[in-house]
Amino acid sequence: MTNSYSILINTCDKFEDCWDPFFKLFSIYWPDFQGKIYLNTEYKDYSYSGINIVPIKGCAVNNIQKNKRVTWSQCLKWALESIDDDIILYMQEDYFLKDSVNNHCVEYFYDQMINYQEIPCIQLTHEGIPAIDKSRYEKLFTSNPDFFSYVSCQASFWRKEVMLSLLREHETAWNFEWWGSKRAKYLGYEFLVVDPNLMDSTQFQILPYIFTGVIGGKWYKQVIETFEKNEIIVDYSIRGFFEENVKPTIKNKIKTKMSIWKIRSFMEIWKLKLMKD
Repeated sequence: MTNSYSILINTCDKFEDCWDPFFKLFSIYWPDFQGKIYLNTEYKDYSYSGINIVPIKGCAVNNIQKNKRVTWSQCLKWALESIDDDIILYMQEDYFLKDSVNNHCVEYFYDQMINYQEIPCIQLTHEGIPAIDKSRYEKLFTSNPDFFSYVSCQASFWRKEVMLSLLREHETAWNFEWWGSKRAKYLGYEFLVVDPNLMDSTQFQILPYIFTGVIGGKWYKQVIETFEKNEIIVDYSIRGFFEENVKPTIKNKIKTKMSIWKIRSFMEIWKLKLMKD
């Protein structure tokens, strides 16, 4: 049976070495998914046997020269605008599945999005936003709109127009989570999370995946066990491994503090706050 929803895998061409491992694991751990998967590539085509993948190729479609850099948010905006579905399941290319997906549960929460048009987003993992109180919807909890990543890029059902309303073309993924969270608060969005009593990080997850398999462009060492278990061969020396507790360089600190886009985002939040007050 064809699934009722489509999945958007957000990626870019420099992460193409993640695509084969991702879709091999997807084919193993989610064989009953029969819907469409949009892969947010920039220029590249991609296919995997037995899976219905639609490469977005946003930069190619929009005639962007390969030597011109396009932001994460701009590419995501193009992808969302090219998808006909009103609701999408958002994932990223390094969310490597490590156990069987509960397709029935995923369908249940999609039905909640269909039945209650006012729900903007449902987080499907315990790694996204924190659950606070029971909501008026069955098996769903409210969260804290002051949480620093109230807008989370972990696996979630999103109403497409809500995600588009929070995107700003100049922002990175980190900017989107940080500033998008503040925009969501003042726009009054109530994001929901699956009842934490239904999930456990060690026993049951609806979507059991490695929460970010690549950090700062380098492999997170947790992928090794999953890849070896599923006979996925990767040359780890190309990316290397992420080392925790590595301090940012002075150059990166200055770049973060001096960003003109940070000022622009702050001014927008200030205006939204004034409008709400």
